[in-house]
Formats: sequence, structure tokens, C-alpha cells
Amino acid sequence: MEIKKYNTYISGTIEIETDKGVFCFDDRLGSSTIGQLFLEYPKNDNSNLIKNPEKIIKEIIEALKIYKDGDYLESVEYSINKSK
Repeated sequence: MEIKKYNTYISGTIEIETDKGVFCFDDRLGSSTIGQLFLEYPKNDNSNLIKNPEKIIKEIIEALKIYKDGDYLESVEYSINKSK
């Protein structure tokens, strides 16, 4: 996986555009899915929530280690840990 673009929305949600699609870690205020992974920006009905995201998360983390010398890895790991 290769990171093409990284963006943080005002809601705190992290968007990562990759060569395999656009993924978002939810951090919307009042959301019941904080820290969970979505395909594209989270929809209000959570219909684009990725079930069993462990493999994709591992790929994203490995790709972030390379992307801009890993500057963005810490915020993604923080977001993931918020879901636990």
C-alpha cells in the first residue's frame, strides 16, 4: 500500500488516500464509532464501516512509517487506541 495524501478534517477524522482507496478513521464528536475505520468519510448510517479492518490497518500503519518519514503515524495510532 502507498499513501498518496493525508488529511485531517475539522471533526478530527483522519482521511488517508492510498493506491487501494480512501480510508477514514472516525473522530466525529458524539460518534459511536470513534477510532474505527471507514471506506471514504463516515456516512451517518455507518454503512461504509469496514468490518474486520485489522489487515488494512496494518497495511496503513506500515505505509505511514514510510510516508513523510512517519510524521503522521502517531495521530493514527492515537485514533485507533481511542476505539478500544
